[in-house]
Amino acid sequence: MPRQPAETSEPDHAGATAESGTRRRILRPLYGWLVLAAVLVALAVARWAGLGPTLLDDGQVQSDIAEQFEQRYDVGVDVDCPRGMQVSEGREYDCDAETDDNEDLTLVVTITDEDPAAYTWDVD
Repeated sequence: MPRQPAETSEPDHAGATAESGTRRRILRPLYGWLVLAAVLVALAVARWAGLGPTLLDDGQVQSDIAEQFEQRYDVGVDVDCPRGMQVSEGREYDCDAETDDNEDLTLVVTITDEDPAAYTWDVD
């Protein structure tokens, strides 16, 4: 019986190239999101570990000032301080305030010490 040549099959490189190109296009945005997530996690860990700037707790500052203001001036006050007050000696921040008598005031918070974070306040 005569031998017939075996059929040879060439690999379909065109299909493989198209498939890998599609895979790259699909994965490319995923890599971007993964890098962004890694950066955000690194920043959160650095902040949690105390590597970022020390900030005053604005809610606590507002509460403390309101209590001290009432003791000092015998009138209640609603205090609104900016968020993100960085603890840096000598730095000043303006807080808006309104007394129970509807008087608008500006209170100046001055950082007096970095460690431990300490401040004073006064009416401007």
